[in-house]
Amino acid sequence: MHKEKTFKEIIAFYFNDTTTFLGRFLDLFLIFLNLFTVVIFVIESYFYQLNLSIFWTIEVITVSIFILEYLLRYWVAEKKISHIFNIYSIIDLIAIIPTFVIFFDLRFIRILRVFRIFRFMRYVDTGAFLSNVQKMRNIRIVKIIFTITSIIFLFSSFIYEAEHITNPDINDIGTAVYFSIVTLTTVGFGDIVPITPMGRVMTVLMILVSIALIPWQLGLLVKEVIFSIKNKRFALCRKCGLNQHDMDATHCKHCGHVIYQENSGD
Repeated sequence: MHKEKTFKEIIAFYFNDTTTFLGRFLDLFLIFLNLFTVVIFVIESYFYQLNLSIFWTIEVITVSIFILEYLLRYWVAEKKISHIFNIYSIIDLIAIIPTFVIFFDLRFIRILRVFRIFRFMRYVDTGAFLSNVQKMRNIRIVKIIFTITSIIFLFSSFIYEAEHITNPDINDIGTAVYFSIVTLTTVGFGDIVPITPMGRVMTVLMILVSIALIPWQLGLLVKEVIFSIKNKRFALCRKCGLNQHDMDATHCKHCGHVIYQENSGD
């Protein structure tokens, strides 16, 4: 007799499921909410002097959902201690903490809201963005692109927070993104320069990252793309549905099913 799942087991299932409608809906909702908070963070930078209450209202609502998600994930986790120190749980906690210090002049903590962009990594790793036949190599390409984008956004946010009050040339996220891309690509037009000590420290870090990390990530991206181009569309695997294989493949690289075989006399 099939045992009926408890409410706790159902919650745990849908937090990890990407195949059922409800599981996909939950993933897409949380993905949209994360994207929404990042967009609001950018928009808020253009109106920070107005101190609009709408941004605080949005912050409270979205963070309340994040808190509920955090507590539910903790509740359904089998190993509580391991869950707390899991990288995704730490990122979730960092995304929540800044809201609780909003009444204090702790800018270095409030800027941690930018780390909400790393909540996307949970869904990139699980392939929530991709269909079953796209997972594997394509997910690595998505992760590389996400890493490069996150580096740019992270430095842009730190530069904005360090400079926007005293530097009229960097008074919104858009300008900070422009400065970060120019710096990370080592172009260095010089039309915008940091004037605060923290801004200069961030700029030095960006230059060091542009020398070490960015070329490495771009190299991985080019390698993955070139490898994907070399693959040809082969006969559709009748077992798992994968339709891209190496040119000399006779068996599906995902499930091992025969996809091409020559017989003597053919």
